[in-house]
Amino acid sequence: MGQDLFRADLHIHSRHSRATSRSLTPEHLAAWAQIKGLDVVATGDFTHPGWLSELEDALEQDETGLLTLKHPQPAAVEIPWLQKSPPQGRVRFMLSAEISTIYKRAGKVRKVHHLVYVPGLEQARALNTKLAQIGNLSSDGRPILGLDSRHLLEMVLLTDPLAFLVPAHIWTPWFSLFGSKSGFDSIEECYGDLASEIFALETGLSSDPDMNWMWSALDRCRLISNSDAHSGEKLAREANLFSGEPSFEGIYRALRGQGLSHKFLGTVEFFPEEGKYHLDGHRKCGVVLDPQESIAKKNICPVCGQPLTLGVLHRVLELADRDQPQKPLHSPGFLSLVPLTELLAEIVGTGPGTKKVRQEYARILAAFGPELAVLGDVPVDVLESSHPLLAEALRRMRQGQIVRQPGYDGHYGKISMFSSRELDELRHGRLFYVPGHGPECIKHKSARILEQSPALPESTQEAQHLTFNQEQIQALQAGPHPVLVLAGPGTGKTRTLMGRIVHLLKRGDHPRRLLVVTFTRRAANELRDRLLYIQGENEALPHADTLHAMAYEFWMRTQGEAPVLLSEDAARRVFSVANPSLSTAKMKSLWTDLSRARETRNLPEELSEYAQKFSRQKQNWNLADYTDLLEFWLEQTSGGHFPQPYTHVLVDEAQDLSPLQWELLKALTPGKGNGFWAIGDPKQSIYGFRGALQGLSEQLQAQWDNLEIIPLRVNYRSTQNLINVAASLFPEDPLPQANSVQEGRISLFQASTSGREAAWIGEQIRGLLGGTAHWQADQGLRGELGPGDIAVLVRMKPLIPQILQTLHRMGLPSCAPEAEPFWKEPRIAILLQAASSLLGLGPDKDVSGLHCPEHILVQGPVGLAGYLQDVPPFDRLFWQSREYLQLKEAYAKHKGWTGLLSWIHFQSELELVRQRSEKIQIMTIHASKGLEFEAVFLPALEDGLLPMAGLEILGNQSMAMDSKTDEAEERRLFYVGMTRAKRLLFLSHAEKRVLFGRNLRLKPSRFLQGLPREDMHCSKVIHQIVRLEKRIPLFPDDTCYT
Repeated sequence: MGQDLFRADLHIHSRHSRATSRSLTPEHLAAWAQIKGLDVVATGDFTHPGWLSELEDALEQDETGLLTLKHPQPAAVEIPWLQKSPPQGRVRFMLSAEISTIYKRAGKVRKVHHLVYVPGLEQARALNTKLAQIGNLSSDGRPILGLDSRHLLEMVLLTDPLAFLVPAHIWTPWFSLFGSKSGFDSIEECYGDLASEIFALETGLSSDPDMNWMWSALDRCRLISNSDAHSGEKLAREANLFSGEPSFEGIYRALRGQGLSHKFLGTVEFFPEEGKYHLDGHRKCGVVLDPQESIAKKNICPVCGQPLTLGVLHRVLELADRDQPQKPLHSPGFLSLVPLTELLAEIVGTGPGTKKVRQEYARILAAFGPELAVLGDVPVDVLESSHPLLAEALRRMRQGQIVRQPGYDGHYGKISMFSSRELDELRHGRLFYVPGHGPECIKHKSARILEQSPALPESTQEAQHLTFNQEQIQALQAGPHPVLVLAGPGTGKTRTLMGRIVHLLKRGDHPRRLLVVTFTRRAANELRDRLLYIQGENEALPHADTLHAMAYEFWMRTQGEAPVLLSEDAARRVFSVANPSLSTAKMKSLWTDLSRARETRNLPEELSEYAQKFSRQKQNWNLADYTDLLEFWLEQTSGGHFPQPYTHVLVDEAQDLSPLQWELLKALTPGKGNGFWAIGDPKQSIYGFRGALQGLSEQLQAQWDNLEIIPLRVNYRSTQNLINVAASLFPEDPLPQANSVQEGRISLFQASTSGREAAWIGEQIRGLLGGTAHWQADQGLRGELGPGDIAVLVRMKPLIPQILQTLHRMGLPSCAPEAEPFWKEPRIAILLQAASSLLGLGPDKDVSGLHCPEHILVQGPVGLAGYLQDVPPFDRLFWQSREYLQLKEAYAKHKGWTGLLSWIHFQSELELVRQRSEKIQIMTIHASKGLEFEAVFLPALEDGLLPMAGLEILGNQSMAMDSKTDEAEERRLFYVGMTRAKRLLFLSHAEKRVLFGRNLRLKPSRFLQGLPREDMHCSKVIHQIVRLEKRIPLFPDDTCYT
């Protein structure tokens, strides 16, 4: 974490409090703070005279108002079982205490806990002198005083202008501001005329900000979270994130919302269900109930007849004045995590305090850094090779896809990443085996960085009681004749597909007779998970998967062994080996044509010779590619060798399937198309370059004259003005109607350079996150969003690095979730192919096209950099790129080409998924298909980039695959990008852009010309100096101008 960001745990206890660890000393706390990744930790218990004396002996105060150890030492001195001490940071302490007040007000006994903070030892001593007049401060580190909360607040405020008070764990039933047993119904009722001095609230372990946002009365307060740790190990289970240099006043100003250089950025939370007072119940009776069930039983225990202990959720709903959480303006979000020891305990199968877990914990810290960094920052793919189960657990945790067993009546809840069956399969390497694909990522959710929602319905009832509009009902109940549902963006495509499946199951169709075809494994996994909620773990489920995965299963079932599958790149290399006389350019062109021809079932005569050689080469080497799988299944099915088991064939994303895939689906469908049901949107057909079927409706109507076409016209995602702008790309089509009455915002920015464009994106995002006070942003939306609500979508991957680097430089949490490993970069791949041929690990002939002497190759990446510095397709910047530096590092780590290539081969068996839903997502428009975000940025809207002119025209010959531009498909791609946005859409283009080492001056995209300007806010940078440069004509109708 950079110096301008810091984490703080502002509620802990010393060994002088009851039920705390005897080992708690300032040195011990500092050691654990380093392990956890904290920069600031509360002292706790400064009201206790003995502890305050220890603090004075061990700590010294500096100009920041915080304290540091007089004699810092490595963490391993205090915690000897650590294999390796984390980097010795400067842990600072903030003077704090928790005070319990018990008193009677308005005829009711009140018990409220408060956190008190003072900016120095002198102020602590002064406050203690006053409090000692009220109660015994030496009896407990957390003194219990018979003092009205309002009076305590007044005493704190009089101690120092910076001293402040925060109500502690505000929802705990017994001892809190809003506790159901002894609390108040408002801040004002508790603190009276001083209520305005309460500007922060501690949410406690059993609630999170989402729950607190159900009540508008709390909107003005900052919601902080702390560990309330009674031992060093419990530090940072909840914490706070700030920007700026750590200081007492900085924290104070940030929490008051007055910070200039300091900002409160949100919290790290327990999942609230893990807290011990989340639901209602009686622990001694073994009764746990949700609020609705408790209300139905009049809040009486059905076993003993005594009043139930009403949990935090019950109390929140009691005081709430909103039906759904509503994030206040300028409020940061939150990130829900599970302590690392709990994750490891679940994986290992022992308790979190066991030696086995501790040893693994120490190894992970030594390898990857402090715990909070491991939980929230370390990329999953970095962990996958050495800790695959932990990597999967982290992936699920970060996405909020967990198993929740809520706590109640003082009994902690449990959060699990896996079911018992999954753990067994994980340990035996079976769960995530996907034919030819490696592990499949869990469904991405458009979640805020610091705000996670469950990806799936939390109960069977929720899943089965989906609501539908009339068009959706017509679609899900249609048939038995063939049905095509035209579902535009945001019209509830997945919901309608689920409704169709549930409808068939409810009327008695057997699950095994239903075939559900999805376009991606991600969609298939989501569908299966939802069906699991509906049907239950012990019930049969419909067969839901991609056609390629199903074809693989069919091959296995009929042939008795798995094929050796080729990736697309590997298949292309085999094609090159099979046709050695072809030049590189000709080979690439023919490979593209052949791949498309096989998918479209239209092989020209001039390709047949090359196709036959390719097929023979695969047979000689006993290999198969993915198209072979489909062709084999179709051949067997059409030949009558495959019994027809399905009565219903349901197809998702129908517009993206190729003629080969459609022919296979028709062969799997019962006669006359009965039982066929497909859903898709022709305007989102963006895979024509792969051979996707064109004219979906017309093609299916030609196949089945009784086809029923049902459109879905209501958009539940976007605002109407955003829909109007996107729909203007297809003026001949009916205008979809928004369900939302909100008004969105569409901005168009003209930048002078791509660098200025990237900076503008960062400035806009900073405004949306509330990170700046001077940029002109929409005041109604400023600070309302979290990073995960925002996406930057680009036409091609080479546009990502500049934007990503700019956002990182500005301190904005961002990532490229689809970023591929360094060895997939085309020029890195060339180097690796040459090294592979040198070592005899690939085909006999070097297919890399790299003319480099062996004595240079054996010198590794450094030697190659010196020899090939400016040799196309390499350039000087390439040798400074992230991918090259990673190659050089990996080469050294694995001790040469042999070790490196073996490691890459192993890694390539896995699908390296980089999804950080808590970050600003930067991805290609193709990868964004099926996702949605509150705010979407579409940069580089220039002719040549969107619509794409061809990479070879842009100057990167080595990456060029096909320069044939399908402008209609490019228009649809632009439409897909625009319709990912819910409320905010930012469009931009640059006059000058550096790409592939060339300076490009491109015209604004032709697609921008027809957009209605009355719905857009347009801006640009005014230049004082303009350089005249000739623009590059990229399309036939372009004219050069200066």
